Amino acid sequence: MNAPVKRFTFPNSLVIVFAMMVLAAVLTHIVPAGVYDLIPGTKLLDPATYHSIAQQGVSPWGLVDAVFAGMVKAGPIIVFTFLVGGYFQVLIASNAVDAFISYLVRALGSRSFLILPSLALIMSILGASGVMANPVVATIPIGVLLARKLGADRVTGVAVMFLAAYGGYATSPVCAMTVQIAQQISGLPMLSGFGFRCAVWLAFFLPTVAFIVHYANKVRQTPHAGVPEDDEEPPVTESATVPFNARHALAILGLAAGLCIYVWGSLTWHWGMNYMAGIMMLVAMFGALVTGMGMNGFVAGFLQGARQMTFSAMLIGLATGISVVLSEGHILHSIIYGMAVALDSLHDAMVAPVMFLFNLLFNFFVPSGSGQAAVVMPIMAPLADVVHVTRQTAVLAFQLGDGLSNVIFPTNGTMMACIAAAGVSYKAWAGRVLPLFLFWTALAVIVMLVAVAMGF
Repeated sequence: MNAPVKRFTFPNSLVIVFAMMVLAAVLTHIVPAGVYDLIPGTKLLDPATYHSIAQQGVSPWGLVDAVFAGMVKAGPIIVFTFLVGGYFQVLIASNAVDAFISYLVRALGSRSFLILPSLALIMSILGASGVMANPVVATIPIGVLLARKLGADRVTGVAVMFLAAYGGYATSPVCAMTVQIAQQISGLPMLSGFGFRCAVWLAFFLPTVAFIVHYANKVRQTPHAGVPEDDEEPPVTESATVPFNARHALAILGLAAGLCIYVWGSLTWHWGMNYMAGIMMLVAMFGALVTGMGMNGFVAGFLQGARQMTFSAMLIGLATGISVVLSEGHILHSIIYGMAVALDSLHDAMVAPVMFLFNLLFNFFVPSGSGQAAVVMPIMAPLADVVHVTRQTAVLAFQLGDGLSNVIFPTNGTMMACIAAAGVSYKAWAGRVLPLFLFWTALAVIVMLVAVAMGF
């Protein structure tokens, strides 16, 4: 009797990152050690000062110790992740966000020329704020119901919720888990480059809305172009909607006010992550108060959100351990030097697009935005100094590379959960979203070229 063939299971991101730590430790015994000097009075590398030093390979105990050292080094970011994740979950638990979306759907009815762009705009803004990074799964039943009312298919329902939210997340000017963490690691002021990133968000949002509306109209006119209703259809009923009331409105207004205050403070007074955490605490407490959750409800929601961030927090700490190993073995600058030599053969304008494409492919293995930032930015930021690209552009390359591929790479758990909730197979989803993803990729390359030309 033949033994059953085991199906390949893609390794967990934590397994991949730890394997990268082990590889980094091995490389400290192989790659020649070297360092750059810093430009006096700054933390920037002087590209003309690379020189070799004595080899200092990391020992097995050094590898083990790097796990703890990485957690300590990333401590502020890990704490920030737990706090902000918890505060956002309080707002989700208050049902204010779900109720607002349901109200918008009911208010605009079947007027697709209004409802799809309006809902996509709301979801994109929520995605950009970071509120809808993972909780977007809970909105999929609403999207599916709306799509049915409009005579479209379930892919339309997923697109107007998930695709719009993650398009906003990928191009966000303010997202705490991507932009702010990457800027913190790169030594940049919080929310610096806000204006240009807003323009990038708009440049991606408009064609995304056009794609969603065009697809919905195509399915209504040619039903066989959509996903058949009997394809793994999950039960979705009207009872999933939540009534919207004045308390929910106050909670939403509190969130909007808090984000606006933080953006203003960051641009005017250079507020850091501690202000974001403090403002979100006040926003969450206000939301819990006005919606009647009470302090027990606030604590329960916060703990649930913090638990959901455990994986991301561990990934950040472990990923930071990679840079600890590379730094202890004095090969981090050697890797930067090698990459700089390779990129030196390219035209200056092409360096940033290559950095974007690298991050795009890397996201397949580490789909966590905060985790990827912790892995790549300790290398990308100083590399930018050497190849004459600004650190701000390096952050943008990471942000777009990490974010855009989340709508099609099957390693993104949120995407897989969203299409499963709608009863859409991955094959059906990928086949319909691929044209938009390819357009996004081409647009991102253009954005990177513009960023370099502007000296962003």
